[in-house]
Amino acid sequence: MSPKRRAVVLLGAGAVGFGALGYRELTDCEEFACFAFEYQGADDAPNRLTIEHTGGTERLRAGDVFVTNVSTDYEAGESDTLAWAELDDDLGPDDAIDGEAVRISIRFPDVVTVRWRRDGDEEVVGAWVYDDDER
Repeated sequence: MSPKRRAVVLLGAGAVGFGALGYRELTDCEEFACFAFEYQGADDAPNRLTIEHTGGTERLRAGDVFVTNVSTDYEAGESDTLAWAELDDDLGPDDAIDGEAVRISIRFPDVVTVRWRRDGDEEVVGAWVYDDDER
């Protein structure tokens, strides 16, 4: 292999390696749990919020993770806090939510939180805050 071709191959391999390290750095989650949120607004129907579990240091059971401000009756304006297991038909309470996503209906809450109950204590492990630019 010619020196010029070898240099191009080494440079390309280095670029791929640094790109992979950068991607890992951007997507690595060192918290208890990390979540991504995608909002979809609607005029005369419930707004939608997709919540995706993207990683974390703890194994979260679907029966121990709760989502607040889920619209349970849009017309009556009723919202509730529901377990992830109630929002995902494919998961039971003891199943892990690793990499899973749920789509919920929301009316007009300012904040939707993801809460984790462990040993009787509850802590917020993720939150979506309404941004005026989205409405």
